[in-house]
Amino acid sequence: MLSKNKSFFVALLWTLLVTVLSLISIRSLLGLGNNIHIANKDKIVHFIFYLVMVILWMYYFSKVQVANTGLKIVIGAILYGIVMEICQDVFTTYRSADIVDVIANSTGAISGFFLYKIIKTKK
Repeated sequence: MLSKNKSFFVALLWTLLVTVLSLISIRSLLGLGNNIHIANKDKIVHFIFYLVMVILWMYYFSKVQVANTGLKIVIGAILYGIVMEICQDVFTTYRSADIVDVIANSTGAISGFFLYKIIKTKK
């Protein structure tokens, strides 16, 4: 298992990765043109990003023995997802805010909470 410091670093690194990937153009980064269209596949990515984010932060806070943080982490992740969508709309010309992304982020965050609880109770 990860130490307290390592678990914090992993959770922070994941959150930074989500931030960067939320604000860059993946197509231009990979050199892809606009010819490739995969409808709604990015919603799965949003779901996974936030599921993993919540699990990592819950794991960290369990290491530092802070009780009753699960709801705060989920709410924080949902608010973070909303802020990222607003930032996409305001600060980029190639991304736009999408309510369906917010729903995918939120569903991932909530699922991450329950998955963490299931895994923790089985141990």
